[in-house]
Formats: sequence, structure tokens, C-alpha cells
Amino acid sequence: MSDPYFIKLHLSKFAAKDDLEHLQLMKNVCLGSIPEIHMESCDVSSLFHSLQIETFLFDFENMPGYHLVGSCNGLHCGVSEIPEGYRVCFWNKATRVISRESPTLSFSLGIGRRKMFGFGYDPSSDKYKVVAIALTMLSLDVFEKTEMKFYGAGDSSWRNLKGFPVLWTLPKVDGVYLSGTLNWVVIKGKETIHSEIVIIYVDLEKETCRSLFLPDDFCFFDTNIGVFRDSLCVWQDSNTHLGLWQMRKFGDDKSWIQLINFSYLHLNIRPYEEKSMILPLCMSNNGDFFMLKFTRNADDEYQTILYNQRDGKSQVSVVPSGSFRTLLWRNLKIFTESLVIPY
Repeated sequence: MSDPYFIKLHLSKFAAKDDLEHLQLMKNVCLGSIPEIHMESCDVSSLFHSLQIETFLFDFENMPGYHLVGSCNGLHCGVSEIPEGYRVCFWNKATRVISRESPTLSFSLGIGRRKMFGFGYDPSSDKYKVVAIALTMLSLDVFEKTEMKFYGAGDSSWRNLKGFPVLWTLPKVDGVYLSGTLNWVVIKGKETIHSEIVIIYVDLEKETCRSLFLPDDFCFFDTNIGVFRDSLCVWQDSNTHLGLWQMRKFGDDKSWIQLINFSYLHLNIRPYEEKSMILPLCMSNNGDFFMLKFTRNADDEYQTILYNQRDGKSQVSVVPSGSFRTLLWRNLKIFTESLVIPY
């Protein structure tokens, strides 16, 4: 089971399956006031049936609590904040194997900091890498400083990326992985009047960064980014309708096409009044989108939606009260199980 060829063969067979059959969901859970890494997960397919949720706990020997950054090829990456800075750790849920902690990550000193991370795989070196980006306020009269650093599993230190663009602000979600790259939606530029909303993607092999334009009329605060069937997608949930675009050819920002554009009324959701949110999770082989819808009201009602983007028809199922409450989260991660070793 530890043979590299067997591990890759096993992973490729899982990846060839329909996403609705083999993908799983995972999220952080806060247990009381003591920070510890506690995860919950379930099979995507189970959401149509039993809605059974598997709960499991990772013990990091009293280390500060870890935040789930991302999942790639069955590995998960967590970031822990310590007095000296940050550390990352990798683990495999299926095999319960945990890597050593990384060297300490530190940024420039300042009076405030915003940060984001991304986790992915560099096929050229067969290594899993973490990208850390920080905006640091140096003083009240000095603009924020943008820094970007790399770490690969087993490395002895973090490396700086030179020539990274200056960012005006950072998104609330971590980077998404696609074909050796990590991708974020950001506002680039030092001043609002000269800034622009773009996708930045980092090549994990070359450790370089490029920008891509979004479809027209996108708003930064409503834009989400994800990967469905090996394609980069962005969507906006305006609380009245959901629009989703796909980049047909990665790296070509002129290849955007719209896959989904439906009104909440189509799903019998009352706009604004119920304060609903729809979260696309995965795309099946036949092009159907699987989504979660939750309503932020006193009852916290949840539904699963299977949307046929070819004819606009939807299959909507009501989730039994209380059975799904602990799983849904804005920072929900979707992954496939594997035998990949986290170091």
C-alpha cells in the first residue's frame, strides 16, 4: 500500500469515477473554548439517502488548533497560529497518517495582518506545496506590504516569491487547486481608483504568478471560485439568483461561458426575506450540478439541489431537521480519499 505506483494507480481510478459517487465533504468544528482540530465529513452520495455524518478527531498533542486550508489528492493541509508565526501540517484521513509540522512561517512585523493560504500538488517534483500570502500594515501612515511564501512537504524552510503583485484586499476563502496551480479572486492594486478585480493563479512548479480577468460585471464581494470536473469556475449568489461561469480553457480568460443562471424563484425561494445561500459543490459526469441550499432563519432549513444545466430542471430534496446542521459551513472542503503519504 505504500508503493508509489500503487498509490497513483489507486488515485487515478478514484478520480475517473463520477464526482457524485466518490467525493466527500469536510469542515472544521469548534469544540468548546479549547482549540483542537476536530473534523466532520460525509459522502456526497449519502446526502441523497441517509445523511450519515462520520466524525473523527485529530490529536496534535496539545498544539494550538488547526484551520483546514485545503485538500488535494486525498491529503489535507491545516495551518496553526503560534506566537512566533504559523506552522502547517499534512494528514491523510483514510490512512490516519500525519506529517511532521513545518518550520515556522513568519511575515514582516506590523500593527495588523490579513492572510490566506492555498494547498496543492506539483506534479513535476511529485511534492505537495503550501502557498501563504499576507498583507501587513507596517504603521498607520504606511500602506500594507504584500508577501508570498512557498513551502513544500519535507522542506527545511519557507521560500519567498519575488515579483508578486501588490494586493488591495484578500478574499475570505483559501485558494483552489487545479492542474498544478492555486487560484484566488482578489483586488489588485494599491489604490481603489486604480485597482481591478482579477483571478491570480500561482504555478506550483515555476513558483510564478499571473492574473486572469473575470467575466464582465463581476463584484468582488459576491464572487466565489471553485473547480468542477477539472475546470475553473466562478459564481455569484446575489440572494435573488445564482450565476455560474466556466473557463473552458484554463489560462485563457476569453474562454468564459455561462453554465448556470437561475432565479431563486425557480426553486421557490423567497429572495432576501429568507436570506438563503446556494453553494455549488460538484459536477457529475453528465453535467448535472450538485448544490446545497441553506436558509439563515430561526429553523436553519437545508436542502440538496441537483440542477440539470442543460434543460434548467432541478431535483430539490428537503434535509431532515438537525441531521445536516453541523456539516454545512462556508469553508467546506470537498475531497476524494486516497493512500497518498503526507510527506
